Amino acid sequence: MENLLSVRGLTKKHDHLLALKGADFDVARGEVLGLLGENGAGKSTLISILGGWDVASSGTMTLAGEPYNPKTPDEALACGVGSIRQKFKVDPELTVAQAIFRATFHADKSEEEQNERAQKLLDDAGLSIDPTTKMGELVRAEQALIEVVRMEAEETQLVLMDEVAATFNDYEIYQFHEITRRLVAEGRSVIYITHRLDEIRSLADRAVILDNGIISHEISPNMMSSQEIAFKMFHREIPMGQRPEEFSGEYEKLQVEGLNGADGFLKDVTFSVNKGEVLGLTGLRRSGINEVAAALVGVDQKATFKTLKINGEDVTLGNPEASVSYGIGYLSDDDDELGIANERSIAKTLMESAGIESNAEGFLHEVSALREVADQIQKLHIKTTNIQSEVGKLSGGDQQKVALARWMTTDCEILILNHPTRGIDVSAKSEIYKMLKELTEKGTSIILIGSDMSELIELCNRIAVMHDGKLVSIQSNEEATEDTLMEAAIGDDEL
Repeated sequence: MENLLSVRGLTKKHDHLLALKGADFDVARGEVLGLLGENGAGKSTLISILGGWDVASSGTMTLAGEPYNPKTPDEALACGVGSIRQKFKVDPELTVAQAIFRATFHADKSEEEQNERAQKLLDDAGLSIDPTTKMGELVRAEQALIEVVRMEAEETQLVLMDEVAATFNDYEIYQFHEITRRLVAEGRSVIYITHRLDEIRSLADRAVILDNGIISHEISPNMMSSQEIAFKMFHREIPMGQRPEEFSGEYEKLQVEGLNGADGFLKDVTFSVNKGEVLGLTGLRRSGINEVAAALVGVDQKATFKTLKINGEDVTLGNPEASVSYGIGYLSDDDDELGIANERSIAKTLMESAGIESNAEGFLHEVSALREVADQIQKLHIKTTNIQSEVGKLSGGDQQKVALARWMTTDCEILILNHPTRGIDVSAKSEIYKMLKELTEKGTSIILIGSDMSELIELCNRIAVMHDGKLVSIQSNEEATEDTLMEAAIGDDEL
């Protein structure tokens, strides 16, 4: 099969860290190449160089037999290389049609022509999105799917995707895979980064593993199990999913009865969470899961509760400060609202989250605190050579680990985690699962919002399913399957 892209000896130095140490690989025409590796292995750096967002320190690249060395994303696109980065940004004021065609000659066409052409692309992709909708009105997953459709409109020959589907639900993954397969059927090539190994096994023709800046293995993922792929990546056995043991809670830590949204969308939502329990909360986009979280953390100040009790006492949550005062913590799934100042150091961020002042109680106390930070970094496999470096210089997955670690070290009574493992490699996920178990053993109650049904089944004692603003099902772990959860999420009106 003819190669579209060849990469030889690619290196990249960031500060004192050599992110790429001589990467060598090829991409054939019309194939999906999976790019695997732990957080910090250099995957996003490699994609950034290929897409013109960054420049290699040394090495060569050829595209369609010609030297390829883009200095900007526009140069890359002019050569037929398009990219969707892990933390892509969209102009919220653009319509869907304008966003799809923004870098094509169709950008100068009339609004009517753009809408008509965009509608056909959306229909072909199976997306029920109006092309006149503003991008700012879409949720993140919908924006990501529009970005994938944009790749088709731009007529790129090589498409780079970095963790596009990190928080997609099963149906969105199906839509994404269908669009990607159509791109490949048209003769394009795709390089795809994901930590969902089952997804790579389903979508990729071939995969390469990036290990500490070097391509260490080339594999045929559909011929291997997820456990076998993980062993190639981490050189050790990674514990795979097991359902939690039968749960018998001491008492109801949180009681929610008759939660209604001010806009009328949430309708009489009622549930409870026991002390030490993990309650999953899932649903399709616009099902109401994020609105429930907004009410509990005090962001939706107009939400009303018929009854709201914490530890058996009536409480009022009128603002985020009130929620914090009652011991409610929240990790957002919005890339721009992780609650981290990226210019702050890793050490300072983690120390402050644990209530440790960097100058408190003298030198010995600070040394002890820094040891705790180093232990946390080692436990979560955060890749850095300097704990005083900025959080923003970490890989996307490692930034997510720091954001999560901030909450794991607090004394929250109720912890609401919204897609906490997105963009995190399977090795670190297993460590996070252990940390969650340690928290529940101490009595912390966790509401885990997620779209990965298999992960929810692995972690949750019960799983609540939202549809169209209503809580339609609460399933015990013993009875829940991916099919029963998805059936409830889709709802009778969609069947």
